[in-house]
Amino acid sequence: MKKILLALTLAWAGLALAVQNAQAQVQVGVSVGAGGDSFHLAIGSYYNAPPAQVTVCQQQHIPDEEQPVVFFVAQQAGVAPGVIINQRAHGMPWVAIFHRYHLDPRRVLYVPIHGSVVGTPYAGFYAYYRGGRRARLVDADIVNMVNLRFASDYYHRPPDEIIRLRAQGRSYAYIHDQYRHPGPGPGDHHFNHHDDQGDGNWH
Repeated sequence: MKKILLALTLAWAGLALAVQNAQAQVQVGVSVGAGGDSFHLAIGSYYNAPPAQVTVCQQQHIPDEEQPVVFFVAQQAGVAPGVIINQRAHGMPWVAIFHRYHLDPRRVLYVPIHGSVVGTPYAGFYAYYRGGRRARLVDADIVNMVNLRFASDYYHRPPDEIIRLRAQGRSYAYIHDQYRHPGPGPGDHHFNHHDDQGDGNWH
């Protein structure tokens, strides 16, 4: 009798555990929605990053909008993404990481546009790019410019269109969710970086 009761108890425990696991999976699926899934898939596709590397970004609490910066800087600096993840996870500012690898923001971040950026999240970078006397680069400028290039290039959308969406308060995850359809990698479409205009000292 005791053996039967023990077997029933174990069976119920196993069933309860299975239900809990199923509920957890559903909750995870819900939390990843609303653009997050398409955004992370696009990151992996565009930067040729294995899903495991994108997952490490999430595990290290790198915000979604900063994850493209991880892979962008890794490619530009010629180092493993894990190196950049570790530096950022330990609180190193993006500006300092750029400086460490001698990356000139005016050269590697510049995206040609046609409209005005006044009143948008990109105003700071373009003021810095033009060499404004009081303009200085901050982390938000790096994050915005990397994501501008990423979203525009991946989906073949005009940069000014991304700028308008961001000016309306749309997140990058939302923008990716709206476009959804898969796009080519960075080798299939290139911006004119205007390297001759991007020269200059970065402080």
